[in-house]
Amino acid sequence: MLDTNIALSSAGSLSVAVIAFFFFIFQGWIYLKGPGFSWSKWGAALSLATIIYSVAVFIQFNSPANQINHFAELFQYTTFIILVHSVYGFTFAYLNIKPPRYHQLATLFHAILLAVLWTTKLVITDAFVYRSFMLLETPYVEPELGILGPFFLLYSALGAALGLTYWIKHECRRKIGAQEFIFGFLLWSVLGIHDALATLGIETIQFLMEYGFLGFSASIMSITLKKYMELFEIAENSKTVLEKVNYELEVRVNLRTNELEKTNAELLTEITQRKWANSALRESEQRFRTIFHTSPDAVNINRMNGEFVEINEGFTTLTGYLRPDVLGKSSKEIQIWAIVEDRKMVVSELNKYGYADNFESEFRCKTGEIKPGLISARIIDLNGENHILTITRDISRWKKVEEDKKKLEFKLLRAQKMEAIGTLAGGVAHDLNNILSGIVSYPDLLLMDLPEDSPLAGPLTTIQQSGFKAAAIVQDLLTLARRGVSISEVVNLNGIISEHLASPEFEKIKNFHPRLKVKTALETALLNISGSPVHLSKTVMNLVSNAAEAMPSGGTIFISTQNRYIDKPIEGYDEIEEGDYVLLKISDTGIGIRPEDKERIFEPFYTKKVMGRSGTGLGMAVVWGTVKDHKGYIDLKSTEGEGTTFTLYYPVTRESLQDDPSTAADFENNGHGETILIVDDVEEQRNIASLMLNKLGYAVNAVPSGEKAIDYMKNNTADLVVLDMIMDPGIDGLETYKKILEHRPRQKAIIASGFSETWRVKEAQRLGAGQYVKKPYTIEKIGQAVMAELGR
Repeated sequence: MLDTNIALSSAGSLSVAVIAFFFFIFQGWIYLKGPGFSWSKWGAALSLATIIYSVAVFIQFNSPANQINHFAELFQYTTFIILVHSVYGFTFAYLNIKPPRYHQLATLFHAILLAVLWTTKLVITDAFVYRSFMLLETPYVEPELGILGPFFLLYSALGAALGLTYWIKHECRRKIGAQEFIFGFLLWSVLGIHDALATLGIETIQFLMEYGFLGFSASIMSITLKKYMELFEIAENSKTVLEKVNYELEVRVNLRTNELEKTNAELLTEITQRKWANSALRESEQRFRTIFHTSPDAVNINRMNGEFVEINEGFTTLTGYLRPDVLGKSSKEIQIWAIVEDRKMVVSELNKYGYADNFESEFRCKTGEIKPGLISARIIDLNGENHILTITRDISRWKKVEEDKKKLEFKLLRAQKMEAIGTLAGGVAHDLNNILSGIVSYPDLLLMDLPEDSPLAGPLTTIQQSGFKAAAIVQDLLTLARRGVSISEVVNLNGIISEHLASPEFEKIKNFHPRLKVKTALETALLNISGSPVHLSKTVMNLVSNAAEAMPSGGTIFISTQNRYIDKPIEGYDEIEEGDYVLLKISDTGIGIRPEDKERIFEPFYTKKVMGRSGTGLGMAVVWGTVKDHKGYIDLKSTEGEGTTFTLYYPVTRESLQDDPSTAADFENNGHGETILIVDDVEEQRNIASLMLNKLGYAVNAVPSGEKAIDYMKNNTADLVVLDMIMDPGIDGLETYKKILEHRPRQKAIIASGFSETWRVKEAQRLGAGQYVKKPYTIEKIGQAVMAELGR
């Protein structure tokens, strides 16, 4: 049973909620009518606020000081925020005003206010107060306001009043329903002030705020109805005008139909004839289109000024340009002709003969790459205007094959020439040796029989010295002719270089070139090679002598050695194959070698020096022959005025110097049967590593790929994994190590590779791998790395 003291107010609040509900339904229905009523959603929001407020008041009228009463108060203050937001939204939407910048932040600000209201006691506290009204005998119970409670009331009043300022402007007061909005707002304001006084504890008649909400909502409802009726009246008037226009149009259509029936009869015959012609034309066009777009060659159509009209897929494949990139642009704009003069020549041919065939030129791709092409063009007529049809065939592969063929032919010719000259030199050298035996030997016999002061002693000594010089030339010829000679002695290039720099021959070079400086950078753990010490020493001497001759005013010769693993062939003066090498590099800062001399520099007797003073012309030929006898390679780089660098690649041998105790001796007892898995795709590398580690006392298994290593580690264990970085095909060392760690999270590993991309090596080390041993490695290096990682 309701308390009769507040029954009137309860009934009033409930009736307001019911009326506001019907307003909400109607305005929502209007909103769904279309975009012309988008402002009606804000009216519906205002009606929703009225419903919430009225229901909350009804609950408070009939609730003691409890949690329900407290929630009702929270909902009442929530409606103040909805009211302010709805007033702004309705004002801007209905008056068609662009919202000011501060309103864009209103949603966020209102959300913050609601969060403060519902999550703190700053607006509504947990305490309750009892208020007396003039017509109510029983006090009214509601929660006491917090420190921000008055702010909410003030903000809702001032915020809504700010929205009213837009409506009282002269141009807005003439809007339909503006007067009703202003009246409803003032009614709500008066009742809101009355309600605010009651909230602040001043004794008034009773709560009338819900009636203020209802009045304001009714004013919005009135605007909605008026606007809807206005639009309905406009629609009715438009319908009347439209019916009149439709009637007049129907009369005209009937008249015109009679005329068209006659014309159609005349056109029917012409259409039949054109259908056949169009069918034939479409078939022809389809054939052309199919040929045009499916051609593997680049086909393009241009206006006479070079502007692109159409291109095919072959053009895109060849150049990288898409249709939007070129259509409407000239060939000059996209700079597709690498040689502009060639386009002029093609256009000249077209203007003269109407066609141009098999014209070789170069064009520029979208990426900037230059490609060679074979071009044919015709002048064609399109819609009464001359165009150029161009077909371009990419001849890059053909040019590459042609270039490779020329290189191979040149290398073959050079090899054949060197072989022929070597064979000839060998035959002549053997005959000269027989002749020189008497010239060198007999002066010794004669000098023994002559007194020391004999005037013939000097001439005989000169004859003998000349014989020695001739014998040296013959020795060079024999060296040049030595093909397939067995070279089995193990040598170290560092020793060869050191011996030469301490030799009388080098002292003679320094005396002849007093301003000469020599700098060396010899790798301390240089691997051995299999070769002839005599011929290797001769090679070093010839290269050093040539470097000195190239610096008549003095300069610096740089001599260096290093171990190098070549993981893929290098194309230079020679094509250097994959493998382990010892590099000998001799550089100078001299006059350099002219490009035309580079190809002939290794030919016997080809020299730019003064004959009889600086050399015989056999020095570089001997270098070439010696390197080839050792199955090595030569790379030559030279710049005129800057200097020359010779880099010699000698294959590595794993044998030790005969007069030097094996370095493996220090490591023979390092291992104690620990298991090591070697992962390398090159069988030779697996065998070398296995032999070294077995020698050091480890139990070794080897697999040829990363995938095999992963399978092995799934079913077996290893104390250490030795990983190659590059394994082709298949996954590389880094990916292999990642997969192994999935099965063996603490697996120890070292990296043994000639891999040059150090970031992948560092990534593997970051994951837990140990040292990085660069190929080619010695038994000492691999032994130390294994010991360090197993002991870590």
